[in-house]
Amino acid sequence: MCVNKHQEPGTESPDSNYYMKRFSYQIYKTCITEGSIQHGDKIIVSLSGGIDSMSLCCLLSDFREKIDLDFHWVHFNHGLRSESEHEAAFIRDFSLKKHIPVTILKTKEFCGQKGMQSKARQWRYENLNRLMLELGFDKIALGHHLNDLVETQIWRMLRGGSLFSLNPIQMERYPYIRPLIHTPKRDLEKYLNEIKQDWCEDASNSESDYTRNLIRNQLMPLMQDCAGGKLEEKLLALDHDARLLKAFFQEQVPEKHYQCDSLQYSIVVSYPPLFACELIHRYLIYHGQTEINRANVELIFEQINSKRGNWSIDLKEGVQISGHHKIVTIRKTP
Repeated sequence: MCVNKHQEPGTESPDSNYYMKRFSYQIYKTCITEGSIQHGDKIIVSLSGGIDSMSLCCLLSDFREKIDLDFHWVHFNHGLRSESEHEAAFIRDFSLKKHIPVTILKTKEFCGQKGMQSKARQWRYENLNRLMLELGFDKIALGHHLNDLVETQIWRMLRGGSLFSLNPIQMERYPYIRPLIHTPKRDLEKYLNEIKQDWCEDASNSESDYTRNLIRNQLMPLMQDCAGGKLEEKLLALDHDARLLKAFFQEQVPEKHYQCDSLQYSIVVSYPPLFACELIHRYLIYHGQTEINRANVELIFEQINSKRGNWSIDLKEGVQISGHHKIVTIRKTP
């Protein structure tokens, strides 16, 4: 459903243009200072039509008043909701209005599949990377905002994540940039209202069928009340601490210790337990294990620390990790 609740042209408040310029410049200045956006960048933008991605496209367009930028929008139609075709038409009209080319990709292959959300996410990332290379662009902008970061933090806490997991969304990991990651969703909605830009609402976001929606719709409002306001800013401080921890880890632990075919017991136990478990965690990620159970990591560390000779642990999707002769290896089971 697309939202259209704006005033008729000419009835806007006197300070609306001032707000638009001030708000845009604040985000622009942050992006330039952090180096996520530079003069001459050619940026693929993932555009769903929601508040986040519509704000991102409008703000990036504002940035062109300051520096030269080139854009190509990409919209994904998963064919899962009745509103999908209407949203795609809305995106086409928006691209014509802004004079920015858009690619709309459609699929129905995820309907009814187990792990649908994860598979659809992977499909989107694969196509974003493909289009970036085909079009000769150099960055991909995503509309993740501060609420997304906080929701993911809480989700990982509930799953039993480590201190490292309190920094759940990387600000910049080439080629991805997230210009809105420090901005609360409420500010983005205010911005769109100020510039009188419509957006599309995904009705499924108001349902609590998925854990993330439950966190967003029920848990976060309760936490806001308990926190006495500014919950996002308080959790952002934890994200900052986790980023410092990750940076220190990367200074102390060479990538070759976990980006390798096998882990040596002697290397793992040479680090404090917190870093040793993170080393194991990154080794599993390096070998394609994205859904990692903290209990598994701690059990692997326990086996290594005990210096046992032969052991094995079954992970998800037919993967087994084992220890022999003080070396850890990972393999697909038959």
